Amino acid sequence: MTALRVLIVDDEPLARLRLRGLVDAIQAPRCEVVAEAATGAQALAWLRDQPCDIVLLDVQMPGVDGLQMADALAQRLQPGTGPLVIFVTAHAMHALRAFELEALDYLTKPVRRERLQAALARAAQRLSERAAVLGPQTAAEAPASREYADFINITDRGRLLRVPLAEV
Repeated sequence: MTALRVLIVDDEPLARLRLRGLVDAIQAPRCEVVAEAATGAQALAWLRDQPCDIVLLDVQMPGVDGLQMADALAQRLQPGTGPLVIFVTAHAMHALRAFELEALDYLTKPVRRERLQAALARAAQRLSERAAVLGPQTAAEAPASREYADFINITDRGRLLRVPLAEV
């Protein structure tokens, strides 16, 4: 089995370093951190051109937060395609919204290695099931775009804002 490609998105450099260390220490499933991003906008821009299997995503970040980023991914991708999202955050209060956005898991900081490993194992299982349906190509490489635009839709106090990624 090839390594699962992981994108880490967190505005705190030490949190990204800690997550990278945990992912690197996990033997099964085998994972490779392919990129890190400090903002949701950076991550969305990276994902436009690069496939990955899993996004480890913080909730509270400046600009595009983790919930907005997950919502933007859901808007841009066909159901059952694209990376799986595992939220990694210091606050449990956003868990319900995260699961409404079809997050695979919601881990609270400080993240324990065993919990992360269990979440990654669930991700590997889900990706394996998805690949069985899609055929030999990996789920992350499947045609997924709904027309990957250079903007993000953000709902703010009941208003829908359409913001160019370059401005975030």
